[in-house]
Amino acid sequence: MNTVAVIADSSASLPPALAKKWGIIVVPLQVIVDDRAFREGEEISPSEVLAHLVGSRAVSTSQPGVEAFQAAFRRAAEAGATAAVAVLISGEMSGTVNAALTAAQSASIPVEVVDTRNVAMASGFAALAASAIAATGAEMAAVAQRAREVAASAFCVFTLDSLEYLKRGGRVSAATAMIGDALSLRPVVEIREGKLVVLDRVRTTARARRSMLDTIDARLATYARPAAAIMVLGEEQFGNDIALLVESRHPELAMLVRTPVSAVLAAHAGPGALAAVVVDLPGDVA
Repeated sequence: MNTVAVIADSSASLPPALAKKWGIIVVPLQVIVDDRAFREGEEISPSEVLAHLVGSRAVSTSQPGVEAFQAAFRRAAEAGATAAVAVLISGEMSGTVNAALTAAQSASIPVEVVDTRNVAMASGFAALAASAIAATGAEMAAVAQRAREVAASAFCVFTLDSLEYLKRGGRVSAATAMIGDALSLRPVVEIREGKLVVLDRVRTTARARRSMLDTIDARLATYARPAAAIMVLGEEQFGNDIALLVESRHPELAMLVRTPVSAVLAAHAGPGALAAVVVDLPGDVA
């Protein structure tokens, strides 16, 4: 354990091997199926969420309880950390940041909470970068600043086959979802300043995915040391194919992560979701 521990939440979609390599403690969010709560990554998987959605089960999500963060801070302290930085999903989209702030008040070590104002591997890359600088012996303020810088560079974009699941979770209005579905439009959505912004609407899934890839290509060209993550819900082979395509287009990538959309995000994205994150990654993350 580094002197400054780094804590992420499960919506970051960090592959377990990467979290273990960098010593990142992951706090699970919750997926609620028919009023029964499951800790994502421990008690429910993205594929199980997909099956529940397709089976018309009632699926919703919830942030971790304060006690889950209290346990994570205790674990960090017991492992020898003298401070912790929690790198978390956008406070505009989840109460996770507030739960961490409340838990930090009673922690035995100083804790700084970073609202990445983003989701998925945009937060995940920020946690990786924070852990890399923590490994050099950096102090808590420097670790938190590194996480904010990488999160600020992140571009998270995804396509959906329907806005219905975002509507159910209150992420878009019923009117917006109804118009999109009535016209059979496939949205291309960006996370901007912690909120959902629709970049494009096209007629087919294939066109939406092409639009997303074109947007990724343009953004990657602006980074000094670009990294990318490709995430799907189901369609594993398609996800692998997209990752290989991105890699072939961008041999300059410092890192390419292939990971499922997290179970919590799956509940809001629905079947057919494809997501990508690109960031400017510091040189000490490999």
